[in-house]
Amino acid sequence: MISSLIFVNAHSLYLFDISLDFDKELKSNVIEEAQKFLNAKKKPLGFDLDKGLIIVHFEPEQRNYVEINPLGYEVYGMRNENLKHKTVTKKLTKEQGIDIAKKFFNKFPDKIKSELKYDPDVSEVDSTYFYKWFRYVNGILVVGEELMVNVDAFNGNIIAWRLSIFDYPKGSIDAVPAISSSIAKKVAELSFNAPLVDSFVPYLIINIKEPVWVIKLQGEFYPYFVGVSTKDGGISFTGTLPGEVPKGYNVGNEIQIVETELIKQIYASKWEK
Repeated sequence: MISSLIFVNAHSLYLFDISLDFDKELKSNVIEEAQKFLNAKKKPLGFDLDKGLIIVHFEPEQRNYVEINPLGYEVYGMRNENLKHKTVTKKLTKEQGIDIAKKFFNKFPDKIKSELKYDPDVSEVDSTYFYKWFRYVNGILVVGEELMVNVDAFNGNIIAWRLSIFDYPKGSIDAVPAISSSIAKKVAELSFNAPLVDSFVPYLIINIKEPVWVIKLQGEFYPYFVGVSTKDGGISFTGTLPGEVPKGYNVGNEIQIVETELIKQIYASKWEK
């Protein structure tokens, strides 16, 4: 049951205050692993669910929590505001902060590290630095799957980190597009009867497990994104992007198109008509 719950919500919105009472063993294991990570025996205040990870809260207002992957009961993230600076003494540079974040990154298994690529665009919020690694398969961004490491700019503590669950292994993802970006643009235009944003260059992402062309249309009041499946031309998503895309990312138009039998049949039936 938990497997179905995790799969359904893997790319859904954050769910607050979930109950684990339906599976006593699951609840016990999740709590035990979170307590072991914190080296403490205090009881959690509650649980949330975020893209498959169970968040175990030990303080209110999301100040101290541990994120557990219920498929294996491994720690996939944490946040502890108690590790944050209390007084301003010395501020680390972003370069010093990345050294701390990279040492942490290097602790992960090679299988995970090999699919993550560091993003040089570092944001700073409330005197803490956010470093990110995005997942790529065959050079294409797997949207919504990344590692974040949050380093305090004053004391160098890692106050938070989070590794997304990789929904599908690399070997099960077919990243080769079967339709071109020009076809995808036409599909988006016709599907929504809206014009393209002229300055926008389509790019490829992998959404869950399929490659998708990202198109931008001009709506009546504001522009919005449309994801067009490169495998069958279906609409994968509309509105906002299903995850963060690094600045300057433009992969796709240089990748060779390999038409599938389905696409060939669609083209053939069109010409027959």
